[in-house]
Amino acid sequence: MLAGRVCGPGLPSFASSLPGRGAGSSIGGCHLSKQRSLVQGRDRFVRAALGDSTSAAAAPLPEQQGQLGGSGGGDKMAAEVAAKISQAEIDDLFGGAMPKQEIQAAQFLKEHPTYDGRGTVVAIFDTGVDPGAAGLQTTPDGRPKIIDVVDCTGSGDVDTSKVVRADEEGCITGLNGTKLRLNPAWENPTGEWRVGCKAAYELFPAGLKSRLQKERRKRWAEKQRGAVADAVAAAAAFARAHPPGGAALAEEQKREKEELEARVKLLAELDEKYEDLGPMIDCVVWHDGTHWLAALDTSDMYEPGSGQGLLANFAPMTNFRLKRQYGTFSAEDACNFALNIYDGGDTLSIVVDAGSHGTHVAGITAAYHPEDAALNGIAPGAQIVSCKIGDTRLGSMETMVGLTRALIAVLENKCDLVNMSYGEATATPNAGRFIQLAEELVYKHNVVYVASAGNAGPALSTVGAPGGTSTAILGIGAYVTPALAAAGHSLRGELEAGQQYTWSSRGPAPNGDLGVNFSAPGGAIAPVPQWTQQKRQLMNGTSMASPCACGGLALLISALKAEGQVVTPARIRRAVENTCLPVKDDPPDSVLTHGRGLLQVDAAYKYMRRSAEVDVPADLRFELSTRRSDGSATGRGIYLRDPSDARQPLTFHVDVSPQLHEEADTRTDRLEIEQKLLLRCPANWVRAPEVLLMHHNGRGFEVELDPRALPEGLHYTELQAFDATAEWRGPLFRLPITVIKPLDPAAEPGSSSGSGAIVRPDASIDLGVLRFQPGDEVRRFVAVPPGAGWAELRIRAGELDTPKSYMLRATALLPHTRYSDSEWRTFSQLSAHQEFTAAFAVTAGTTLELTLAQYWSSLGDASLSAELSFHGVEVTSAKSLVIDGAAGNCKVYAAAPLRREKVKPQAKLDTLRIPLRPSEAELAPLASPRDTLPEGRVTHRLLLTYKLSLAEGGKVTPTLPALNRYVYDGELEAQMVMMFDGNKQRLSVSDIYPEAVQLKKGDYVLRAILRHDDAALLNKLKDMPMVVERKLDKAIEVPVYPTNSDSIKGSNAVTRERVLCKGERAAFFLGPVGDDKLPKDATPGRLLVGSLTFGLLPGNGGGGNGNGGGRACPSSHQLSFVMPPKRADPPAPPAVPAGEEGEAKKAFEARLAEALRDAQVKLLKDLKCESEEEKVAYEELQAQLLAAHPAHLPLLLERLQRTQRAAAAAAGDAAAQKAVIDAADAVVAAINADELAIFLAQKCAEEGPGAAQRKKDMEERKGALVEALAAKCSALLELLQAAQPDAAASGAGAPSAAGQAEAATPAAQEETRVAPPSAGSGAAAGREAFQAAFRELRKWVDTAADEKYVLLHAKREMLAGRLATAYKALDKAASPEDKPAPKDILELRASLLAQLGWAHWERQQRRRIIAAFPPAYPLF
Repeated sequence: MLAGRVCGPGLPSFASSLPGRGAGSSIGGCHLSKQRSLVQGRDRFVRAALGDSTSAAAAPLPEQQGQLGGSGGGDKMAAEVAAKISQAEIDDLFGGAMPKQEIQAAQFLKEHPTYDGRGTVVAIFDTGVDPGAAGLQTTPDGRPKIIDVVDCTGSGDVDTSKVVRADEEGCITGLNGTKLRLNPAWENPTGEWRVGCKAAYELFPAGLKSRLQKERRKRWAEKQRGAVADAVAAAAAFARAHPPGGAALAEEQKREKEELEARVKLLAELDEKYEDLGPMIDCVVWHDGTHWLAALDTSDMYEPGSGQGLLANFAPMTNFRLKRQYGTFSAEDACNFALNIYDGGDTLSIVVDAGSHGTHVAGITAAYHPEDAALNGIAPGAQIVSCKIGDTRLGSMETMVGLTRALIAVLENKCDLVNMSYGEATATPNAGRFIQLAEELVYKHNVVYVASAGNAGPALSTVGAPGGTSTAILGIGAYVTPALAAAGHSLRGELEAGQQYTWSSRGPAPNGDLGVNFSAPGGAIAPVPQWTQQKRQLMNGTSMASPCACGGLALLISALKAEGQVVTPARIRRAVENTCLPVKDDPPDSVLTHGRGLLQVDAAYKYMRRSAEVDVPADLRFELSTRRSDGSATGRGIYLRDPSDARQPLTFHVDVSPQLHEEADTRTDRLEIEQKLLLRCPANWVRAPEVLLMHHNGRGFEVELDPRALPEGLHYTELQAFDATAEWRGPLFRLPITVIKPLDPAAEPGSSSGSGAIVRPDASIDLGVLRFQPGDEVRRFVAVPPGAGWAELRIRAGELDTPKSYMLRATALLPHTRYSDSEWRTFSQLSAHQEFTAAFAVTAGTTLELTLAQYWSSLGDASLSAELSFHGVEVTSAKSLVIDGAAGNCKVYAAAPLRREKVKPQAKLDTLRIPLRPSEAELAPLASPRDTLPEGRVTHRLLLTYKLSLAEGGKVTPTLPALNRYVYDGELEAQMVMMFDGNKQRLSVSDIYPEAVQLKKGDYVLRAILRHDDAALLNKLKDMPMVVERKLDKAIEVPVYPTNSDSIKGSNAVTRERVLCKGERAAFFLGPVGDDKLPKDATPGRLLVGSLTFGLLPGNGGGGNGNGGGRACPSSHQLSFVMPPKRADPPAPPAVPAGEEGEAKKAFEARLAEALRDAQVKLLKDLKCESEEEKVAYEELQAQLLAAHPAHLPLLLERLQRTQRAAAAAAGDAAAQKAVIDAADAVVAAINADELAIFLAQKCAEEGPGAAQRKKDMEERKGALVEALAAKCSALLELLQAAQPDAAASGAGAPSAAGQAEAATPAAQEETRVAPPSAGSGAAAGREAFQAAFRELRKWVDTAADEKYVLLHAKREMLAGRLATAYKALDKAASPEDKPAPKDILELRASLLAQLGWAHWERQQRRRIIAAFPPAYPLF
């Protein structure tokens, strides 16, 4: 097999003359051909070890024969040989689990053991690398394997800006109020300790969090069972002491029984609402005079009082790069972490991996296992820098902040290579902020950048960004060899030959570039983090192919450095691409699938040695740009895909630009560029120049394509440029040319294409019988006819021995649109003769690629028959598909352009869009080194704050429409949005992909952060709107009518299906929508959106996941509803003059006196009393008014409210509480309670003149009376608790004590005004006074039901020893409908749980309080 691959089928070969690489050379131990029998291999080794002359090994020497035949040492030697045989068998069986031979890495290391990656540093852009993982500790020459660990996302950041000082006991107070004892040995010259806190579950990856929650739940269940047993036992003891047939229970005994039963019930209810928020970690940062240090208190991870995890016992750590320290949170989690300190101690970064992916990738790249070399990664001598770009807050999704910081970390650590096993679909290839920064890293700083091509295959043009769509980055496809399939995947049978994984993404990129540069084995059993509770595991994907390739390139760079050769990304790329091993020659899409082939390290090394003298300048590379002569769009290749493209000859202008380092010298480098190039292309439908003389400023030329004679299907070729003086170097640049000629459904019915497909007259195509072997894919390209909106695919399996698995794709490309946005995909398993049907949306006028692939590991031959049919109902509007609520209805037309269609219009509105403008915008520079770009470019941050008010709850999604879904092709470095409640508790985090969060009605704050180094650009975005989308609980059905008259009358709505004949057009009227159907918060300026569908799918044809008849087709149109103006409020009834009500008109003087009084009371309320002068003025004015108007309720209420505020400010002041009681009594005395009670007791509302005013007055009096009584109760309770701090707890274990407090004389029950207890009256008098006041309050309000008074009600129950009853009384207050729970309510609940003796529930409640009331907004 030849050593290199020039291009597609028919292109000349060039590299067979490489030293040591003849046409018959063996590559990678023959793993690319049919795998030899493992048994045969094992037998050969056995024979060789025993000296069998028939084996490939040499016969043993005479002295060896003597040793083997000697009787004294024979047994020992036999045992040693047996041991060797056993190890060889193991190596042979499992060697494919870490593929090395396939890319010649094993061969290269055998010949060059010191070129094992030493001298190279590889940055791993991933979920993070566990610094304690197996194989990632040292290199073969004793250097540390991991030299830096960085969380680039900020997900582990802790705000440690708060400074505290130690008390006399050597303790500090943590951010959440925890008392933390310092280690006296810690040096801190300034005495300043910076504190912060972090929830452990915010750090842990999802897999670890899930495991810990299960383990913690088990321990929790043990405590819960104990508490339940005690509660049940107490209730049972009471029942035994008071049997049913005994004496009747006294009132206090009834209450005691109710309380005991309530405790059992409460425990059950609490258990149903169990939520594990996880432990909190207290963080402390300080400077010891030399370095910043940090320590963690992880005691919350252990049982209280265990003494484990205390701050003082923590070994302080500094930035990982300085001392390479790492710690473990606890033995249970086995989760390792590192620390970094930024911003002068204000930010502590706790670095924890967001998943096992990154450690696995690092292991493939560079793991070193001194005990077993077979487990080593590709480049065991390389060192690693872990750059965590997967944000734990987002489930390990990458962010632009993480990517940008990672690029900065690469330069800080002087990395040679980057591996990035991340990526996704992109709307615009080779564009965006990140791509610019990555190009700068590669071309300016000579860093080789390797990335996965994607796992979205097998359809064409599914390569992801950045690996498969970016010029500067090498995109790697995933290949599976028979050895990897056997040892790694434990496949039940053998693969006939190596092949691309079915899911590996294919090229070309949408702009014509090849997409996949080359391939590497895409699976391995490699190290994973310790928290997974295993050393290694199997993973597969282009995520594994990329580090395999990266490790191979690290070997090359190690060799070049050791030999003093120049290392540039351009040299590496050219050598590797021109020496890859072709893996398939026949299919036209082979290069689009595999790239240049399989990486061959040894061949590339020999190529680079030979080319060292001619690779001048060493960093010379060529950039290509193409433009259709009659168009303006540019690309990096030629890609004809649209149906019209292949119907005419076309010319393209090609610009080739030699590129050097920006600091290249003009005389010695730029002027010396004079390349004599031979241009070659084997395709007879491509015409191009034959020679090109290239200078530094570049050249342009024309290429003509005439695809008219090409058959239907995929066609690929390349225009290659060779050095005329050294053709052995291979192409110096390539122009990829891809042409797709689709089948036209509008062709003559009955016509057959070259692929065997037959066109039918009803816009359907019989694709015929398709035959498969494992890994085979069949592509059919079809031009979507005009008017088509959806397609239906029907597949029938042939005769199968076992069920077979298939990947099915229907893909179309649209400009500046992700392939995933217009692709239908599914995975199906079919048995013999089973049918599968599916329907999916299509875009008229595009080329649809239908790809059917038998999964690579689904063994055995198979066949399918397939049929594709197109359908469509064209929907147009007289104006637009927008219902203007003010206009009433909207007229639309529906037509069937392709065939007879069943239609049933279905219109619904399911989402409310709420536009918001920022209430605040803060633009500031980021001075931290981790945010400073090369050359000192400062990154700026724009923080936008939005306020959201929801009148109704639901699933809410905050969006930034102009930014969302743009990652690598986005312009900004950040677009993260956090949502908070009124207490600053974070409710959600979203970034590129907004996610819905369930909210109740109320007020919320949203904060968005945007970043860029261009402050002027950010300044333009200060007023950027946010659109919050709220999913309606129930969609609003928009009525559809056949006529305008029916629409106006609201009759004869269309509810049944009808038929549209081919070419027929019908009109329908959408709306109007009644105001009663609109949500409360659908105010003018907001938009309701939903969908409109017409077409119906046919009945199920049987089998698969067929679509039943009557279902709406997948082709839908967005429908919008513009909110109409608000309905005018009904006019208020005309005011009736007082004289007409039968009341005498007040004298002018009386009205003047009232107005003056009211003005004085208002002034009194407005006085803040912030100065002594204001206080004196307030007291004087209040005294004057009270003397003149002693029974004026507004005045008395002002006095009461003022004394309440004063009492709250003077906590523990008995005199202040007594002042409240006096003020409350004054309000009560001013109200005739009997008159009020009589009025409120009326069953029929009073009518007649003055009734409305009288009702209002009485309601005001009731409100004042309730407010005064509640204030008095609260003050009395405060006095009681101050006199006996443990009074509330005294009844915790004896509910019957409550009866004593409840027992009151009849006189006391009737008395409204109760004198406050004097200092000598004792606790009994205090309780009596409180109970009397509370009983009076309950006459006027249900304290157990009214949210304003449930706290007071619960305290009363608590005072009586009815703790469970008190807890339940707080249910409503603890979960208000429109706001967060008040802190005092939650704290009281925690206190109640403590008094009940349920420590496990108290601990959880206090953890909830910490989460619900953070001291500040969290860091981004």
